Amino acid sequence: MISNKKWGSALLAAVLLMAPVSEVQAISPVPKVVLAQAGAAAQMEGQDAGDPQFAPDQPTDAGEPEAEQASSAPNTNQRGASSAVEEIQFRNLAAGLPYEWSEEPEAASRPDSGYKLTDGKYGTLDMNHTAWVGHVRGKTREVVFDLGEEKSIGKITAHFFQDYPANSILVPLTVSMYVSDDKENWGLLSHNATQLLWGEGPPRQETFEWDGSRDGIKGGNTDGKLAYARYVKVTFTMHPSQWEYIDEIEIIGTDGKAQGAVKVPAEPPRFLEPGEATAGIRNLNLLYNGQYADGLGDWNKERIIPNISYVNQDGEPVDWLFDGILYLGLASPAGRDFGVGQTILEDWNWYLDKTFAAAGDMQQLNEATVEVGAKLHQPDHKMKVVLMIPNPGEYVNDFGDVDGDGVSESFNDSVVGKEKALDNRIKAMQWWLDQVRQRWQEANYSNLELVGMYWLEEQISTSDTGPDLLKAVSGKVHDMNLKFFWIPHSLAYKSFMWKEVGFDAVALQPNYFFGEMDSDRLEDAANLAKQYGMSIELEFDDRMLTDGVFRDRYIEYLNSGVETGLMQNGFRAYYQGNNAVYNIGVSKDPSLRLMYDWLYQFLNGTYTIDSSPTPETMEELVRSYVASNKINSVFGNELLYRLQNIKQLLEQNKPKDAVSYMQDFLAHIHDPAVQAQGLISAPAATVLDTYAQVLMETWSDDWGLSNLAQGLSYTISQPPNSNYPDSGNELTNGLFGGTDFGNEQWQGHAGSAFPEERSRTITLDLGRNKSIGSIRAHFLQDQGPGIYFPQNVDFSVSTNGQTWSTLATGSPPPAHDAVSAEFVKWSGSADGVPGKAGADKVYARYVKVEFPVNVWVFLDEIEVLGLDGKANGAVVLPPTP
Repeated sequence: MISNKKWGSALLAAVLLMAPVSEVQAISPVPKVVLAQAGAAAQMEGQDAGDPQFAPDQPTDAGEPEAEQASSAPNTNQRGASSAVEEIQFRNLAAGLPYEWSEEPEAASRPDSGYKLTDGKYGTLDMNHTAWVGHVRGKTREVVFDLGEEKSIGKITAHFFQDYPANSILVPLTVSMYVSDDKENWGLLSHNATQLLWGEGPPRQETFEWDGSRDGIKGGNTDGKLAYARYVKVTFTMHPSQWEYIDEIEIIGTDGKAQGAVKVPAEPPRFLEPGEATAGIRNLNLLYNGQYADGLGDWNKERIIPNISYVNQDGEPVDWLFDGILYLGLASPAGRDFGVGQTILEDWNWYLDKTFAAAGDMQQLNEATVEVGAKLHQPDHKMKVVLMIPNPGEYVNDFGDVDGDGVSESFNDSVVGKEKALDNRIKAMQWWLDQVRQRWQEANYSNLELVGMYWLEEQISTSDTGPDLLKAVSGKVHDMNLKFFWIPHSLAYKSFMWKEVGFDAVALQPNYFFGEMDSDRLEDAANLAKQYGMSIELEFDDRMLTDGVFRDRYIEYLNSGVETGLMQNGFRAYYQGNNAVYNIGVSKDPSLRLMYDWLYQFLNGTYTIDSSPTPETMEELVRSYVASNKINSVFGNELLYRLQNIKQLLEQNKPKDAVSYMQDFLAHIHDPAVQAQGLISAPAATVLDTYAQVLMETWSDDWGLSNLAQGLSYTISQPPNSNYPDSGNELTNGLFGGTDFGNEQWQGHAGSAFPEERSRTITLDLGRNKSIGSIRAHFLQDQGPGIYFPQNVDFSVSTNGQTWSTLATGSPPPAHDAVSAEFVKWSGSADGVPGKAGADKVYARYVKVEFPVNVWVFLDEIEVLGLDGKANGAVVLPPTP
């Protein structure tokens, strides 16, 4: 991906906004389909005629066209063709026909009466012209025509408007044309990319066209120039935020079956499936190993193990996770970007040296695979590896000498000419592939298999040599008996032609996770991927650890994968930022650990929608594990009986008893005797454990309770360090800082040489006395920069803010090397109320949290869980002497 946080839609659009229109792209071939010259000699814009003529196939210039260039006067190239070929007289079969929209246009501002696209009226360069029909946001639009009976079709055109940035109107990135006999199964005529491209400038127009005599029929391996069908469908992709305007669609053909007209075989849309094309990889995990200031580009065995294997709550592998790893880098130490074509030979050598060093990223992956294989009793298991190919930027002039002739290669065609620039880029690609092969062979990794190369640039270049470069590189990759992988972004130019340029395995980025897109983007991306025969990338990053919005988006990806069939049938790539999989895999927070378990289920095709932990979903898990022989059937029945007992306790409002029974459930599935008899598999026990932990935490700490501190102000005895400040609400805003101490949600307190500055007291005022059932403070430990959990945390309450009652002194988890964030807490249901047997809540207005600060201590959230008013079991504590 071009950045470690992907692109927002605005930046995605910018990929094309300033792209120049090449000479080849700006000129359309002479149309060869003949139009009947019926009725008026020329149809002027906005006027009716029996058979409307075309608007010009393309704007005459990509710069500043005169107004008359956009009129719907006949195309002179067309007239020339008409005089040259007279065998068949064609007409506009769509003239005056109704049609069906997949989504209606914007009714309030740019409505469609149902005939605007077939009334022969073309819009001017004014967005307010009544001929224009407007769409904004949402999924790819489809327009379906019923010709009444099968007819011979030779040409289809769709006419669009662009006025950017003045009125936020762009032409579609891609327009596709299909035909069908039954309106259900569609055969492809062509996909058509914009030639105008997206760019700032005066209003312009573009006609997207399939011309059978010129283009042939793209789908179904059909050798024909005329399609014979009853139904026609025109689709156009939508920009995530900009408008798209269309005024006319023409279907040029003749009645009956003309000579040479053919049926176009329907091709069911489907995801690219795992198999030969993907080198057998079903789930490809992206590990970024470029230059990062925080060192996250340097992979060690410990970080890799939870990425390649499914680890239990103790960090021990119990199954394999991803079956393929893609190593790719974005930035070099010099700050140049491998993806957008800024890097030079110095950067390429740095990346190869880093990746293939004796203790480098690839060796760490090999050692991790060896260790996991040994623990899973599969010592011969080999991890499939894909490695990136940097983008040899077409504007780089002084790349470096790759062939030893003493001359630095230039990729810039304005300096060395188009042919030489392309040759030099291909030469650099050959150097890279030779280096990879040589270094791989020299390393002789015992448990890794190099199966493919990955093209880092996320779209096919808009330059006219872009496809030629890819075809040359794909040939060289295939000569190495490797597969060629690609993960284009959601607005990638000409992504539909991936097979034509030689890619084997492609996964489209939806880009929904990163914002500025509607939720139907996931469905639309899946539909496009199926239409193009590619698959989908799932996207998430560390923000889902701390922000509920991003966590919900992650779940939406999983749910969409089930709904669209991706989980069941498709090859998948996974973008995780830098460290999300590791962080959720080792997290001691059951709600975060659950994200890891769901990922494991998704990878194995067993994830289900609405599978949040409940006794009912645990029952479903047990049944599914019995069905798949991961749990012995008799043992499974015993577990179901135990879960039934837990449900009854909850129905009787006995959460404490439910916790005890669930603890017994866990002890049972982890019983060494049970494991020795093979009554339950380790992965099944691991997943059930997480579900149980989430439920027990809910029942123990906040059963029916809400966060009384949410959004409250508070006082701190001494402010945090100015480098890690507090704006006044970080501790009660409901947001967490994850495991990155640089996250703005963390406030940092530094140790001091003065004893009076070696503690902190944080006081919250709930406004009035309330029933408090739990208090918890969330701390960070990251031993690298010297951040540690506090030695202890004291929790106190008061009814008047003057005299205080001590509730408890909490201790953090034991220190360990891994970075972690944990709660230190008091829970009335679990810990009781001091001096008050049977009570599980205290009745108080003020809450105080105190902790020592001898080193760096980082805190991001305090929660006070309880109920308004005085609940049963809530007591007032006497002041502590």
